[in-house]
Amino acid sequence: MIKSEEYIEKFKDEYSFRLAKKTLDVYKTALEQLFNHCEKPFKEITVKDIRNWLVFLDSNGYRPTAVKTKLAGLKLFYKYCLEEEIITHNPLASIGFPKVEETLPRYLQIDQLTQLRKIVEGKLWERAIIETLYATGIRLSELAAMKKDDIDWSERIIHIPQGKGKKARIVLFTNACAAHLNAYIQNRQDDLPFVFVNPFGRKKVGTRTINTRFETYSKLLGFPLTPHTLRHTFAAHLAIKGMPLECIQVLLGHDSPHQTQIYARLYNYARKQKYDEWM
Repeated sequence: MIKSEEYIEKFKDEYSFRLAKKTLDVYKTALEQLFNHCEKPFKEITVKDIRNWLVFLDSNGYRPTAVKTKLAGLKLFYKYCLEEEIITHNPLASIGFPKVEETLPRYLQIDQLTQLRKIVEGKLWERAIIETLYATGIRLSELAAMKKDDIDWSERIIHIPQGKGKKARIVLFTNACAAHLNAYIQNRQDDLPFVFVNPFGRKKVGTRTINTRFETYSKLLGFPLTPHTLRHTFAAHLAIKGMPLECIQVLLGHDSPHQTQIYARLYNYARKQKYDEWM
């Protein structure tokens, strides 16, 4: 008899070309939590079992956003099992997602961006990272994986061969970004193929290293700041300048209805802010 763990691995293999490894690992953890809580074969788990598990999560302080992510993994797994005829009934079919109060993605005002640039003045590595994140809107993981060969300097284009969901796309960058990026690369002493390497120049930069720097920036500046904040800032500033939402979505690499809805709200909010300045 095939054990639950083996079905989980088969599920991960099936979706490995469509979802990021990090996402699949989160889904696997959620499945294991459910199976351990119910203490029965996953094929025998009922709607009541799942609802009891959700009550357990709530009583143990899990946030609605975390529960929503876990449910997304469970729904996808049971959908897969149903399609593969491993089960005949999906216990998740009638269970909806918890309501999550969604706030607008936070982005920097122009003066805040200026403050950020000032505290890294003269630091080639840090300034290049900040300018690249802001000018392209790429994710931190995409920046860390970026290689020199991905950059087309003449066209000011960067190829992102494997973004979220393993989808390729291209992004643009400004002349100002090009200047800081080139200054950093030309100052390097290593032969590594990556655009950004760790401060010691021995391997590609890790996402944790950059996140730690941004935690320091946040403390120095006195407002919340992460690498992802610059992605939101990229989108909001383009909206303020009048770029159509559809174009911004393409540059961000978004295609899900949920992502589109969130950034549509951000887009409208940013445009209204600009309107209010003129009225």
